[in-house]
Amino acid sequence: MNYIELGPVPAEESCAQVGAPDYERDARRECGVYKRMLERMFPVPEGVEARFTVRKYPHDFGSYFEVCVAYGSRDGHGISAAPSDYAFRVESESPLHWDAIAQYELAWYERREAYANAVSEQRLAPGEVPAHYASASPPSLPHEAKFHELLAAYPL
Repeated sequence: MNYIELGPVPAEESCAQVGAPDYERDARRECGVYKRMLERMFPVPEGVEARFTVRKYPHDFGSYFEVCVAYGSRDGHGISAAPSDYAFRVESESPLHWDAIAQYELAWYERREAYANAVSEQRLAPGEVPAHYASASPPSLPHEAKFHELLAAYPL
């Protein structure tokens, strides 16, 4: 497989910094949201061997994470140009900013963490925490919705 690094988040968005407290948790979360966003924007065509993945790379100040598009034949003998064409298209057309679903997911994780902190600090009973934060991941959201529509349909 070949890999093209796409970054941890869209190019013009800020991201977790290596060495910051909770870097690994925050970076994995951001990369996961970005990966799902890219999967929505660039569905892999049938018959093309490609996928999005999050990879960990060593660095002098600690490891860092990036979303990559993996493409090509696993055995190295594929001759089709389709996987590389797809991967280079993803790289050249990658978004500069979060889409509405990604913004919602990031806000959901932030709010879920705030509730988790409240539960541990104030010893709230499980029933006092909203049910939609009991899940490990945000709800499945309609792809074409605007951020305000998501908030109205799925309040944080």
